[in-house]
Amino acid sequence: MFNFVKFYLSIILLFTFSFLNAQNNSTHELSNIAFKAGENLNYVITYNWFLVWTDVGEVKFEVTNDKKFNKNVLMLRGTGITFPFYDWFYQVRDVYTSWIEPESLLPVYFHRDVNEDGYIIDHKYTFDLNKKQAYLESIKSRKPLRYDTIPIQNPTHDVISVIYQARNIDFSKYKKDEIIPFSILLDGEIHKVYIRYKGKETKKVRGVGKFNCIKFTGSLIAGDVFKGGEDLIIWVSDDKNRIPVWIESPIIVGTIKARLVGYSGLKHPLNSLIDK
Repeated sequence: MFNFVKFYLSIILLFTFSFLNAQNNSTHELSNIAFKAGENLNYVITYNWFLVWTDVGEVKFEVTNDKKFNKNVLMLRGTGITFPFYDWFYQVRDVYTSWIEPESLLPVYFHRDVNEDGYIIDHKYTFDLNKKQAYLESIKSRKPLRYDTIPIQNPTHDVISVIYQARNIDFSKYKKDEIIPFSILLDGEIHKVYIRYKGKETKKVRGVGKFNCIKFTGSLIAGDVFKGGEDLIIWVSDDKNRIPVWIESPIIVGTIKARLVGYSGLKHPLNSLIDK
């Protein structure tokens, strides 16, 4: 079995395709045309080892209206859990929540609340984009409480807010095989990765239907889950919603896939769904 948590987190990271180019501040001018409060997206995580494919967990994303620091904000939440059958082996209960400004979609606060088989990670970030700083409060099992101030560049996102910002990018501006670098704040550090635009393609998603999609490959950081390299592939609905419908990647032992299994509250008709 693999580390479900790390793959779940990597899914979030690689959902972040094209927008976080640290040299490009034009993304501040983006407006939200892709999603609205009330949207819900559900995914199932599947693991393959040799010839056996097994559904091992699920990831859910939701958008709601909220208040933070006496301001109206959107709350974006991603939740990842293992299915009960696998809890005996490695139980996962992860919640990632980002509060963003409705106009700019930039984060004001982020909370990572993770329980990985009893190992606790509790990270809270307060973003001050004017001062180009993020303030971290970190709690981990068997480690002391940590406070830190992290220099950031504008725009900088957490692993949830960037998903929704990226969905508002005009992908028609990119050429096939163009590499697009970006950076993201994670675990108190700025990480730089890239994606490569691969054009358009149809993709059949079991239980949902066939979609017209925008396709990307992404770089992965080598470690105890991934080999590293440009192995991750992601398909995004080719319509105004821009929702990820399928993600797959080899890992050190086996292969991982994430597929869309449910959706509601979309801002636009899912015109990319061409055959149910």
